[in-house]
Amino acid sequence: MPNEKDAVIKKFLEKPENFSDLFNGSLFQGKQVLKADMLGDLPGESMISFSDKEGKKVSARRYRDVIRKASGRTTYAVFVVEGQEKTHYAMPVREMVYDALSYAAQVKEISDRHRRDKDYRDSSEFLSGLLREDRLAPVITICLYYGTEEWEGPRELYDLLDIPEEYEDMKPFMSNYKVNLVQPADVDSENFRTDLKLIFSLLAMSSDGMGMRKYIQEHSEEFSHIPYETYDCLRELLHVDKWWKAESKKEKGEVDMCRALEEIAEMARQEGKSEGQENGEQIMLIKFVTRKLLKGKQEEEIALELDEDRDTVTRICRAAAKFAPEYDSEAIYVK
Repeated sequence: MPNEKDAVIKKFLEKPENFSDLFNGSLFQGKQVLKADMLGDLPGESMISFSDKEGKKVSARRYRDVIRKASGRTTYAVFVVEGQEKTHYAMPVREMVYDALSYAAQVKEISDRHRRDKDYRDSSEFLSGLLREDRLAPVITICLYYGTEEWEGPRELYDLLDIPEEYEDMKPFMSNYKVNLVQPADVDSENFRTDLKLIFSLLAMSSDGMGMRKYIQEHSEEFSHIPYETYDCLRELLHVDKWWKAESKKEKGEVDMCRALEEIAEMARQEGKSEGQENGEQIMLIKFVTRKLLKGKQEEEIALELDEDRDTVTRICRAAAKFAPEYDSEAIYVK
């Protein structure tokens, strides 16, 4: 989580009730599996060192965005949130490595304790580093995706593998790894009990300024006194920080978001106007390029005459080739 959006999400999830609600609402359909009072802190950064077969020391460092330990009756489980603003096309491998390192760290911690206590009973336990009855804490990782476009990357390792047809029978024997992807389009906001209900509801309509306005009006009681961290989270995730000017209630540490309604409406108007203007300019450039193509001009010559970037002209020419000789500008733009 390297940017401002990540920072506000991390702050929001520092509250145990928000962290537990994220898992309960997204993975467990609202069932209260993870309790806020069960949560404890774990370091987000750790270093693991081990020796390879040649005896050479190898180190691996991992950074987890938000990580908590949940105590059970006799042991604990590890819950992790990894934030993503952009689609990550290697996410199954990335999270698989992170989780594997978490398990490796547990093995090392247990092994170090046994070596210190010298309580191994045989050579198998000594070589393993674990006693027969030792068990590891399960690690559950969520990929919280808050981009403006729907996630288009792989959701499991199988999606990423290029398995030759002749080896298809081997697939059942290949280990898979599934990403617990959480994005607004896939969750039911009614499953949440905290302000995540408001956040996911608005994220699902992030491109609909008037829809957001209507939703806030219909839930004016909740939006008239939301905590600062919820407001900051909404402002950053919805990409409307320059439009929202909320009325503060400093004595209560709250924000009145109902005052932001006009800013939201203005955002919708301005973004629509800006997008339309940009699309129009691109279509006009396509028309200029295709006219010169009809005259037999080459890419380099067209770029020079139009004073445009060569790569841009090349992309247009390649897309236009499929629509020659009519050169439908809007079809080329879509392509």
